[in-house]
Amino acid sequence: MKKLLFFFALCLITSCNTTVQEPQADVPAGYLSTADGKSDAFDGDPANLDIIDKYLEAHNNKDLEAIFNIEADSTKQFGQFFVYGPRGEYLKGRETHKEFLSPWFEAANPNWNTYFSYSMKVDGQVGEWVINGHVLTQNVEGEEVKSYDVADFYIEDGKVGGFWVYTRAAVQPEE
Repeated sequence: MKKLLFFFALCLITSCNTTVQEPQADVPAGYLSTADGKSDAFDGDPANLDIIDKYLEAHNNKDLEAIFNIEADSTKQFGQFFVYGPRGEYLKGRETHKEFLSPWFEAANPNWNTYFSYSMKVDGQVGEWVINGHVLTQNVEGEEVKSYDVADFYIEDGKVGGFWVYTRAAVQPEE
């Protein structure tokens, strides 16, 4: 009986001893596929998340100067600052972006509420990326309209060099 109790005690002790595998820095978290092939993607600098949080906070505060100061004039990777909007808009340059935002802020009072953010580094690129998911709430013709957006922000030298926005309308499911 003592051997049986010893055996169960040993099983209990070893079953509680779980090993947590740490992510390895040299193992890619994903990849970016381009015309030149696939490039490995790794976890990026977490400080990039703060940059995007401050950038979206400046948008929520309608603070054009703060937005302008977080944006890069140009980057080594892409050249001049740019925005690819969700409806085919293409804005080139910080001034153009500022001119676009001002009337939109006034008319729609947009507000961003982030629900995920991830920083990544792609092999062969100078800067890093933050992929950010958020709910965008805005006023359209007197009605509150929400969309679920994902934005790919390119960051170089601590500044936003440009971004792409993809959107889906938030619709209530039929019951």
